[in-house]
Amino acid sequence: MLNGKAVGSGIVAVIYSAVLLASLSLFGCGGGGAEEVPLQLVEAGPSDTTPPTVSDTSPSNAATGVMLNSSISVTFSEAMTNSSLNTSSFTLRRTAGGAAITGPVVVSSNTAMFVPSANLAASTQYTATITTAAKDAAGNALSANFTWTFTTGAAPDTTPPMVSATSPANAANGVATNSSVSATFSEAMTNSTLNSGNFSLVRTAGGAVISGSVNVSGNTATFAPSAPLSPSTQYTATIDAGVTDAAGNALGADFSWQFTTAAAPDTIPPTVSATSPANGANGVATNASVSATFSEAMTNSTLTTASVKLTTTSGAAVTGTVNVNGNTATFTPSAALTGSTQYTATITTAAKDAAGNALVANYAWNFTTGVVPDTTPPSTPTGVTASAVSQSQINLSWSASTDNVAVTGYRVYRGGTLLTTVGNVTTYQNNTGLSASTNYSYRIAAIDAAGNASAQSTAASATTQTPTAPGSATLAWDAVTTANLSGYRIYYGTAPGTYVQPLGQGINVGNVTTYTVTGLNGGTRYYFAVTAVDTSNNESTFSNEVFKDIP
Repeated sequence: MLNGKAVGSGIVAVIYSAVLLASLSLFGCGGGGAEEVPLQLVEAGPSDTTPPTVSDTSPSNAATGVMLNSSISVTFSEAMTNSSLNTSSFTLRRTAGGAAITGPVVVSSNTAMFVPSANLAASTQYTATITTAAKDAAGNALSANFTWTFTTGAAPDTTPPMVSATSPANAANGVATNSSVSATFSEAMTNSTLNSGNFSLVRTAGGAVISGSVNVSGNTATFAPSAPLSPSTQYTATIDAGVTDAAGNALGADFSWQFTTAAAPDTIPPTVSATSPANGANGVATNASVSATFSEAMTNSTLTTASVKLTTTSGAAVTGTVNVNGNTATFTPSAALTGSTQYTATITTAAKDAAGNALVANYAWNFTTGVVPDTTPPSTPTGVTASAVSQSQINLSWSASTDNVAVTGYRVYRGGTLLTTVGNVTTYQNNTGLSASTNYSYRIAAIDAAGNASAQSTAASATTQTPTAPGSATLAWDAVTTANLSGYRIYYGTAPGTYVQPLGQGINVGNVTTYTVTGLNGGTRYYFAVTAVDTSNNESTFSNEVFKDIP
């Protein structure tokens, strides 16, 4: 039975069944203090005479860049009388003055939404108002008009696109005869307007349009000629005025630029200018890829597993794939290489540059892999303890294991069966699959990055708490509004500020806002507090404390 007195800051106790309300804040990962969690222990009693409040708005107060076709919504703290939410009690006007914006009001649950009949004006501040005509389900009116403001975004894009870069550059010389021609625009374009009909290439001195195809990637359109260009020739590329950006704005005027091709085709064979691993390298990782960088652009289709090879010194071929990026060809083995083994990589004369010139001779180099991968397991965890903190939760802790490289996590076994795998921590709260008054046995094994697992620890057992009728207390609290919320933990004890559960090991109740604590002894006063926990296991400070006397 409650004593009917206020307990701590913001706590009220009234006789009947207990309900706990709390507003919680988390520590963020970037630091910053957590707010105190005000709590209220209230027993069911008189009929509702509390006026409703506005708990959330969309757009939020002072929001900027709001879309012109946005609806305006408000969420109340409780169920409302829907008929009181209409265009008389929910209005929208330009802050600078003017008639109310027309549109219907739609109500769903505790949320009322005003839907403007037409798009809002751009770059304009608006004021939304909920008047005291709005009433909750019990007929209590809003205690005062509630207003908030927001500002719409800029007007739609009407700026025509521009060509911001070309390749080749205007007036470029020595351009390879097998070059593609590209134009990069200042913004996203309507791709369907970029085609061979409005992206053309001709000899500057006159002649037919060069045949080819146009491809678009991002903001860049590329014209690929169907055949090599003529050497020592000036060409003019033109983007037609009719091409449009994503908003439909046209370029407005033809855009042209010139370039001149190289004097004669390339007849110089390519060379290998760098390798990875380097020739003679030792201690190479067994999962390494092998690459060769060439002195010039290559014909990518000639760089395959037929021309880029990897073998052991004894001649056994290594299977894998070849990928080309720029002037570099990379061979990726299908499986890890053998440790402490010498390998030979070879580029054959089948490899050709962009002009079709082949490598003069096969190019080979050697390297040796490092020692055999780690197979040493971590040490067996010690000091394993199990402590029942409720009828449905047992908290585990253990001493950290060591490893020749690093421990990366632990496996938790219950009754000989793998329960879960956790990160490099030394505590775990088992709050699923447990029954009251039941003994459970746990063992822990450590694992490392190589997948090596230690032997299981000695067993630690605990028996979940036994329910004691009729001792229970029902708690409820306001949800924390944070994107990375994981859930809540409940702490209780028989003395103020002193709880059965150590900090960090409270009763995990999940992402709910109400929970009934059972198994409480009769004739005892219990004190309760709640914390919030995020997905990184950061925990807020305790809420303010409330108590209940168990009869």
